Amino acid sequence: MKHAVLLLSLLLLLTAALRAESVDPRLLHRVNIIDGTDDRGSIVELGPSLGLSGKEIGRIRRVSGYVGCLSPSPSVGSGALFLTDRQVLTAAHIFFEPSGRPRSKCFFRNQAADSVMIDLAVDPANARFGSKTPKAGSNDDYAIVRLVGPVEGAEPFPVDTATPVAVGDSLIVVTAHPAGMEAIDRGTPVAQGCKVRRVPRSSRATNFYRTDCDATGSSSGGMHLSRVGGRLVFRGITITTGPWRDPAFMGVPYNEGRGSVTTALSTDAAILEAGRALAAAP
Repeated sequence: MKHAVLLLSLLLLLTAALRAESVDPRLLHRVNIIDGTDDRGSIVELGPSLGLSGKEIGRIRRVSGYVGCLSPSPSVGSGALFLTDRQVLTAAHIFFEPSGRPRSKCFFRNQAADSVMIDLAVDPANARFGSKTPKAGSNDDYAIVRLVGPVEGAEPFPVDTATPVAVGDSLIVVTAHPAGMEAIDRGTPVAQGCKVRRVPRSSRATNFYRTDCDATGSSSGGMHLSRVGGRLVFRGITITTGPWRDPAFMGVPYNEGRGSVTTALSTDAAILEAGRALAAAP
């Protein structure tokens, strides 16, 4: 109960200040809506129209949710279990202050009907970050962190390395409770159907892709799912969105040059390697 109160206080504080993760200046805006209207909503309501069954919605709610830290400054985003029921994949900048100072007292809370809140072990033996000082929105902006205990009954979504992400792929993006979604219960994930718009050639150890997915503060770390061969697979995580602060720019067509774009890191390459290494480590 104490942790739940702390989480609620953290969310209220971040929403009031419009700070979200507070480490990336590009995220300090109310909303980045691409191609017209905001298409996000409660996964319970939108799920069927996105092709999700009741069982799949339940599975999503058990493996995904909030990732946050309480000290020395509050930070919250989204994340999902990755490869096992004891490690979560999310955006690395959630775990660091703008100065690079590590945050502590971190946690994962899923959004199942019987939600659980579990501490995260962020020490070097139990966490893998894209770099020692990950830059928000960069190719190194990922973290795979162990939970101190498993999420019982959780079945993480698989990574499909045989089918690369491609332009035109349909995505289902799941975030815990991004800014602007106050009408949705905080215990219910926010979902959206959107598409991959470009898959640049990466010169780094991680791969990434551009999307037309809508995003607000605390969207970072949100899970990207896609249906491949009939099954849902874990494609990537949201790491950054456009820089707009002027409402006049909201809703314009997808345009990378103007910032009407949301970027995701793929779950293959270095991220998959790091996830497998952590899962195998003692």
